[in-house]
Amino acid sequence: MKYDAVVVGSGPAGTVTARFAAESGAKVLIIERRSEVGVPVLCGEGISKNVDNYNVLEGRRWIANNMDGARIFSPDGTKVALAAEIAGNETGYVLYRDIFDQELARGAVRAGADLMLNTRAVDLIKENGKIKGVKAKHFDEEIDIQADVVVGADGVESKVGRWGGIKTTLKPKDLETCAQYTLTGIDIDRAYCDFYLGKKIAPGGYVWVFPKGNDVANVGIGILASLSTPGLATKLLDKFIISHPELKKGEPVRFLAGAVSVSEPYESVRDNLLLVGDAARQVDPITGGGLMASIEAGKIAGETIGKAVEKQKFDKDMLSIYEKAVEKAFYKKLKRNYMVKEIMLGFEDKTLNMLADSLKNVKFDEVSTLGLVKALVSKHPSLLVKLRPLMKAAKV
Repeated sequence: MKYDAVVVGSGPAGTVTARFAAESGAKVLIIERRSEVGVPVLCGEGISKNVDNYNVLEGRRWIANNMDGARIFSPDGTKVALAAEIAGNETGYVLYRDIFDQELARGAVRAGADLMLNTRAVDLIKENGKIKGVKAKHFDEEIDIQADVVVGADGVESKVGRWGGIKTTLKPKDLETCAQYTLTGIDIDRAYCDFYLGKKIAPGGYVWVFPKGNDVANVGIGILASLSTPGLATKLLDKFIISHPELKKGEPVRFLAGAVSVSEPYESVRDNLLLVGDAARQVDPITGGGLMASIEAGKIAGETIGKAVEKQKFDKDMLSIYEKAVEKAFYKKLKRNYMVKEIMLGFEDKTLNMLADSLKNVKFDEVSTLGLVKALVSKHPSLLVKLRPLMKAAKV
């Protein structure tokens, strides 16, 4: 088996990379250890409407709900409402994530990529220290897949990066542990995605309620691993649901648990190796959302692979075209938001309540971190000392 590129992982980062690489003339194989693309779902299932601008999806059956915006609730219940177009990466559509992933995979296959399910990468093929492809198991059969470029799109626990010499280990303060129910039989406002903040509610993170229909929603929690103990995420989520009558009467039709990185982006290229999506930590450190970044990075990665194939040059220097492009596209925002995350960890619930009170009646035409800080300080000058580092971060 010989390909220009082998992509490990059939999530959005992997399939979008494969699609644009194939469209650029590369011979591409996607391998996926699971037996079905997109299953099991490990996601809150929210995404920005900016996804429409990439033309990587056909039809609309992957959309469960079209959102008007987001509402953020402080620990004392103060509500701040934001329109979808300015609320961030999670609040434009709520997805059927399994269908979403399968549609992206279908686009990659239609572009010419091959797809192998039940195929698990077990190591890299190396000759004289140079990466030459992937060793894999297809069911119980051991196979060697020769490739000029190996793409690690294998998620937060990326082994491909580690095998290639990239340090992918996350510190507990840069990892969120998550749990989520899909509840049915509930009574909610389906127009808004809701976020709940507070150290007692979700230490170092938040609880989310993402409506998927009139009586169905994903209700989940993410808490910082450094502030967590085994089982705490589920315990706090259960407590939250019980304390909200509109959710308490619901019945779970699905439960999932997992982890998401909330770190700065990592190094993502070596000779003959490229990481994309969660594997490269291309995730918003504030929200933990990474779908849009995966699609944007996947497009750039695929086009870079096409250029590498055209020039028959696959070293780090060539593949760094991708790394420089994603850094220019959105790394500035991710690095800034990492600083914001670190600063917000020091905020007590009282401060979060003051912040929400300052913003609850603001009509937002646009949102910038610097603009928000100025608005907050104008109403509560006492917050200046706490928010001064945030103001500096906003200028980065």
